[in-house]
Amino acid sequence: MIKSLKKVTLLSLIAMMALTGCTSDSKPAAESKPEEAEFKVSTEPVTLKFYVNVTRLSPPEYNKFFVEPLQKKYPHITLEKLEGDLEKLILAGETPDLILSDNDWHMPLVALDLPADLTDLVKKSKLDLGKFVPETVQAIRNLDPNGKELQGIPFSRNTGVLFYNKDIFDKFGVPYPKDGMLWSDVLELSRKLTRKEEGVQYIGFDPRFPDHMISQYSQPFVDPKTNKALIDIPLYHKILEVFRANYELPGVVDGKSYAYATGTFIKEKRLAMMPEWASKIISDLLQAEEDGQAPNWDMVTNPTFDDQVGKGRHALTDMLVITKGSKHKEQAMQVIDLLTSSEIQMLVSKYSRITVLNDPEIIKAFGTENPSLKTKNTAAIFKYPPALTPTPNKYDKEVQTLIRDMRQPIALEKKDINTVLRETQEAADKKIADLMKQQK
Repeated sequence: MIKSLKKVTLLSLIAMMALTGCTSDSKPAAESKPEEAEFKVSTEPVTLKFYVNVTRLSPPEYNKFFVEPLQKKYPHITLEKLEGDLEKLILAGETPDLILSDNDWHMPLVALDLPADLTDLVKKSKLDLGKFVPETVQAIRNLDPNGKELQGIPFSRNTGVLFYNKDIFDKFGVPYPKDGMLWSDVLELSRKLTRKEEGVQYIGFDPRFPDHMISQYSQPFVDPKTNKALIDIPLYHKILEVFRANYELPGVVDGKSYAYATGTFIKEKRLAMMPEWASKIISDLLQAEEDGQAPNWDMVTNPTFDDQVGKGRHALTDMLVITKGSKHKEQAMQVIDLLTSSEIQMLVSKYSRITVLNDPEIIKAFGTENPSLKTKNTAAIFKYPPALTPTPNKYDKEVQTLIRDMRQPIALEKKDINTVLRETQEAADKKIADLMKQQK
């Protein structure tokens, strides 16, 4: 994972190396020939360096979705999967040609001046952007503040759902969650399920992160005009009220413990409900089932506030990025064209990744190669359309970290929400100002 926004001198060096790489044999633009505008790709053997930034891609998925289809259609193209810290790889002259990342973690790639504009390659290759779920393309277009560049192509996507442990509900005789619940409904269930039984403290609900809960509102982290954080606002007050109400239930805060999440849900099996990104947790649950350790789980639609009923979290798109310094952009585009084809996207869907194609048959095939999903409410994944993704800011990750840190003073110190918002706003503004000084 990329470390956020180091000193500009380091970034400048990395950016220069990413662009130049081993391109001493590249021709000046003036020597380009007219026919190079056509999408004629060499079939000479070529190796593309491939890096997975933050998106989960298991070894079986890598082989099934990437390696095997590529060997079949383009045997002259080989992927070399790079491992390790991206900045260190670039400094060592190992700049990737192709990166799998997502739109939430795109700005660190921009800070390294890596993503190429794919607009011309899309035209030359005749890639049909109309085949994608519109919000996935829009989420990528939002990455350019000017709305002109297309710095990636969708590969798979993610959406929020509420996971729950059926055994805990059965144990305490509480009805299962339903699609379409409000956060207030979840809190009511949490009140009934947070209890200690036979020495085990069961937690009814972990809200996870404030930035997850605000996602449906398409709320940016930073004001692009002022470079001030957007934290001390009514929306976050509304959201932190849900956190506060849950923390006040006896047993939710246990000593210094207040955030439980995946380990408590899957391994310890004492967390009843957890809202999370679907693909991430389903992958973990399926692995746990193979190991014989999974809870008796299911899922429903992501809860909402009453003014956001029927709306999902913002569009989170796993995207394929071609780097500016790549000498093999056309071959990388062939890889992208293959990975976004109906054939491969059907494979992606069958093996429980959410397709980016707006194709009912491919959507319907979701999870069919995983028998354990046949009894699950997988329709919850697709029921709500994604909210629009706000235009990102290069200081988003620093602000997001501080937003998540707001949970601790509310849970452990019982601080007033207004105080927490004010102090976090001040800390975020100071952090941004310090970063801006470093970059001058």
